Amino acid sequence: MSIKKYTYLFVFFSCFIAITLSSANYLVDPYMLFNADRISGFNEKKAAVSNYSALYKPYNVTHIQPQTIIVGNSRPEMGIDPESSCWPARNGTVYNLTFPGLSVHAQVGALFHAVAAGDVRHILLGVDFSDFLYSREKVKEVNFPEHGSDFFDRLLVDEGFEESGKSWLKTIQDYSSTLFSLNTLFDSIFTVISQSPGSVNRTSLGFNPALDYDEIVHREGVWVLFEQTLGDLNKRFSKPDQTIYDSKQWSLELKSIERAIQLANERDIQLILFMNPYHYTYLEHIHDAGYWNEFEDFKKSLTKLVNQYDGHQVALWDFSLYSKYTVSSIPKKTDNNQTTNWFWEPAHYKSEFGELLLAKMLDMNCIDEDLEQIGVKLNNINIEDHLLQQKMQRLSFLQQLNRVSSENQ
Repeated sequence: MSIKKYTYLFVFFSCFIAITLSSANYLVDPYMLFNADRISGFNEKKAAVSNYSALYKPYNVTHIQPQTIIVGNSRPEMGIDPESSCWPARNGTVYNLTFPGLSVHAQVGALFHAVAAGDVRHILLGVDFSDFLYSREKVKEVNFPEHGSDFFDRLLVDEGFEESGKSWLKTIQDYSSTLFSLNTLFDSIFTVISQSPGSVNRTSLGFNPALDYDEIVHREGVWVLFEQTLGDLNKRFSKPDQTIYDSKQWSLELKSIERAIQLANERDIQLILFMNPYHYTYLEHIHDAGYWNEFEDFKKSLTKLVNQYDGHQVALWDFSLYSKYTVSSIPKKTDNNQTTNWFWEPAHYKSEFGELLLAKMLDMNCIDEDLEQIGVKLNNINIEDHLLQQKMQRLSFLQQLNRVSSENQ
């Protein structure tokens, strides 16, 4: 075989392999990056997507151009459904721009990105105490970290709402590397063979329907999820000397929230800050680890921030309460009823509970439930009474729970 003919064959087969590889990755679209059609039984369930929200969501939100975004971590990702009937028509298209495992600073960065990319008029920003609590070195001033990650390179603007200048290059890199990657091909194959009812999935609007959680509950029982999460919480809150402050009054996370509030005020965007609900066992870990005062300071700091930028654009809701919705017995392996009404496990609430949150925050008559104990809208006037009331509520509900447990033994 001549060198010329060999070269032609080599080029032909290289092109054939590249086209075949890229076509397969594009059609299956395992990371939801190309917005390819989702076909039932073929690529409808995105079984490989759970670790790629930081890759596809910044691009999807610019493609979808929602009028409302939900921002936060994994709790609102599986708790707040963008297709809920509780959304009023004025909110338009809703996108779940949530990122499990990313910092508050990164979540707010994504919020800025979404506002820069389209016509966002409403934002729901879910916050978690544990995302603010760390072992810290005291500093004199808060400094935003240098952007040295792929995630921040995808964003259109920085925390000063200045154009980053890196996103166009990162877009080319992300799309080409995903299209021609062997790892993507393996995940494409995995996606095609994992089209079962209990497969991991994300909707086209970024929501996690928790199908894999539902599968575990029906196969093994909810006690498995509770047992694992309670162990993780014990490790999380057993670390000593954690605080929400980098300095006397501020932290990077609180400063990021302040930037989000400033942006909402400047651009006439309705911002609802809300503290995610927890099962009471999560709250008990905070209490028993000695961080309850820090937890209250967290709520006070957020209230002070909102009050500092007084106006009609920003509201703060506290759903991390002891209530009839959050206080229920810990599931046991021997229980016949292996489901819980409102929680998958102590850290993650179900979308059914998310419906109650939406009804309360948006003042919508879409739920047949008494919403009185769901949450409290905080301000500088009621915050101290609210914290005192919660201490009393804790004792009352724990006494009721112990009494019920004793009667059932």
